[in-house]
Amino acid sequence: MRFLMVAIGTYPVAMAGTTLLFFFRVRAVFNRDKFVVAFFAFTWIAVLVGSLTTIWGVVGAKIGSTNYCMVIHVEPYVASASIVMLVNDTLVFLAITWKLMGNARIDSSIRTGFRILAFGEYMPALSKALLQDGQAYYLYVFSVVV
Repeated sequence: MRFLMVAIGTYPVAMAGTTLLFFFRVRAVFNRDKFVVAFFAFTWIAVLVGSLTTIWGVVGAKIGSTNYCMVIHVEPYVASASIVMLVNDTLVFLAITWKLMGNARIDSSIRTGFRILAFGEYMPALSKALLQDGQAYYLYVFSVVV
């Protein structure tokens, strides 16, 4: 039972911590735009609050006479943790991608725009690395949440 309590207690820290790193990236990319940074700070706080629902909404029980436990009941509102995180990460990913696409060294058409968006071609090395790292993170979050 203690393991389940520790696992549930660390979930908000883990989720808020990983999305905080994504927020730092938005903060770095949109350095001068206070409204964008304030909006994403608000969405990060929503992720933090949403992830706290797991503390009160998950009930566990011991398995027989062992030291192991399992989840026996999950309240429906616990889904808000995943939904809010997915919405936040989607908005962050789209905002960063849109901003980084402006760093491309070529006029974008439909074909080159896709190559910039998908592969980071025609972009400086740092912008390309930020784009591809954001794509990898978003793909991971999307696969875990959905």
